[in-house]
Amino acid sequence: MNTPTNTSTRPLAVITGASSGIGEQFARRYAREGFDLLLVARSATVLHALAAELSHEHGTTVDVHVADLADPADLTKLTGELVSGLPRLDHLVNCAGVAPGGDLADTDESTFRHLVELNVVALTLLTRAAIVRMRTAGRGTIVNVSSSAAYQPTPHLAAYGATKSYVLMLTEAMSEENRAHGLRILSVAPGDTETPMNPGPTRNKRQPVQVVDTTFAALAGKAPSVVDGLANSVMATLSSRLFPRRLRLQVAERMMRDKA
Repeated sequence: MNTPTNTSTRPLAVITGASSGIGEQFARRYAREGFDLLLVARSATVLHALAAELSHEHGTTVDVHVADLADPADLTKLTGELVSGLPRLDHLVNCAGVAPGGDLADTDESTFRHLVELNVVALTLLTRAAIVRMRTAGRGTIVNVSSSAAYQPTPHLAAYGATKSYVLMLTEAMSEENRAHGLRILSVAPGDTETPMNPGPTRNKRQPVQVVDTTFAALAGKAPSVVDGLANSVMATLSSRLFPRRLRLQVAERMMRDKA
């Protein structure tokens, strides 16, 4: 790990899952916005290449922290950096996650544990660490990446959808809990998006840069959560508020049947 030690007055953003997909696009956007960066992922070679590229293009300080956030020791090191190791902490983007498909009965225990450790435990402890640091400063922004699957039960992707519902509920609660402390905390829920974690061919996929644009637009407001894309937003509203529970389960099962 290279911890930023410079005396720059630029704001600092920490981004997990920064080596590809939505996390990489967050890194590119924050660099363009003039932030120093700490990029977190398991892929050392990719992270160092991205850090060098962004630093060269934008003149900001970009460091890397190589970690498997499902590993308790790696997670403890990063939470310690957020609380007291970094020279400052202005934004945290929790983008690291996994999305194993298949029925729960067919999912082995190690896969399930890894899903929960990364999507739930790591995100929660990193969010907590950032809040502790940011409350002291009286300012700060946290973005937690959820999913449109958070808005309804998702057969054949049930455990993943449940973890993202947790992210949504946690983030909205933290947003209200910390509003008086000067913190801006937001959940962003992508739908079907073109990323390495979601490689299958489908129609009308969103692009990672669109998710980032949606996030930055929402940060200017006060809502605790946002769904990326009009179609995804409409579907989330219909499935969570208007469709009868039995109907939405049947529709979701048909939509997710290829994940079984």
